[in-house]
Amino acid sequence: MQNIFIYLAIACIMLQAGCGAMVQHEESTRPFGSSVRLAVQQQIYNPEAGTDAPVVGLDGRYAAEVATTYQEGPKTKASDGMSISEGIIN
Repeated sequence: MQNIFIYLAIACIMLQAGCGAMVQHEESTRPFGSSVRLAVQQQIYNPEAGTDAPVVGLDGRYAAEVATTYQEGPKTKASDGMSISEGIIN
């Protein structure tokens, strides 16, 4: 009977030691609000970045062609040629 109490006491001590161990926790994502803090810092570094000035350097005809091509989708069909997975495998 005395051995049972000794074993039980040892088990309790080991359980308390295991539960009391410090676990290093590292966050898997950025802290909450980091995107807002980043935006504020970027505005401090360059306050002129958020103006309503028009975009310079993009040709209107080229942009219209890109938009129509995007809306039409790809011109080739899967039966016409190799698919992406076939190209990767070969």
